[in-house]
Amino acid sequence: MNLFDMSLDQLNKYMPELTSKPDFHSFWDSRIKENTQYPLNIEVKERVYPVKGIKVKDVYFDGFRNSRLHAVYISPVTIEESKPVAVIFHGYNWNTLQPNYAFKHVIQGYPVLMIEIRGQNIESPDKNHYDNGGSAGWMTVGINQPDNYYYTHVYMDCFRGVDVARKLSGKSSVYVEGASQGGAMALAVAALQKNILFTLCDIPFLSHFERSIKLASDGPYKEIYHYFKVQDPLHTTTKRIFETLSYIDCMNLAGRVTCPTLMSVGLEDTICPPSSIFAIYNHLNCSKEINVYPEYGHEVPAIHEEVKLQFIASHIG
Repeated sequence: MNLFDMSLDQLNKYMPELTSKPDFHSFWDSRIKENTQYPLNIEVKERVYPVKGIKVKDVYFDGFRNSRLHAVYISPVTIEESKPVAVIFHGYNWNTLQPNYAFKHVIQGYPVLMIEIRGQNIESPDKNHYDNGGSAGWMTVGINQPDNYYYTHVYMDCFRGVDVARKLSGKSSVYVEGASQGGAMALAVAALQKNILFTLCDIPFLSHFERSIKLASDGPYKEIYHYFKVQDPLHTTTKRIFETLSYIDCMNLAGRVTCPTLMSVGLEDTICPPSSIFAIYNHLNCSKEINVYPEYGHEVPAIHEEVKLQFIASHIG
């Protein structure tokens, strides 16, 4: 193990002070209320797929306030009434998830909706108008204020994605899964949506920003480092930037999660530092487990898929 962050003993006790502002919960509650104003306008197109017993459909729906988003719905031909539906979110600008990724769920009878994040996929363009451009990628787009920040819209898009999954499947029981950016989406949805059965949250992004930006040597946190280096080398906007980020910080959202949560962390992760992941985990007040992989970076070993299958089995009767 090439340790660059804290020791595991330190990580297990690491519980940094939350950065949430006094209106943090009312901020999100008001967006959840606003969401009810916007119809989903779901459109479904069946896709020819070569595997017998599996149905694949392209799904289009309206995102939060604006933007038409794409998702893929994979299901058994016959869906049992007692089975939940799964919703899966992909990593940052890295949606390589094909229908076969959902097979581990579908062979157990669970339909799956895989959401594509606005702006990061060809079929899910971002139509929102932001009051500032971004210095690189999406991390700084709209970062001048939280209401119009990129990830505020993304979190609510994913919130709406759960509503889409419920409409398509006819089920109220939903569990969520994701890794990296997808892990942050899964945790945010668990914090904001109602009646989430459980959360599978691997190596999550978007947490404990001040430390993550200092430690991360690769990946999207570097976009904010780049912003300060190129756009604001005197750090005159530091307070405003971190205030905006505090609203989407998964560490601050952790206390709203009530469903069982399985997390993972690699102790050599230089993209999402281990301390940023334990900052989430140690603030969770729900039933929780974390699998620690000392020799892994921003990835999980194949055995972790078996761990997730065991976790699913233990929470679905």
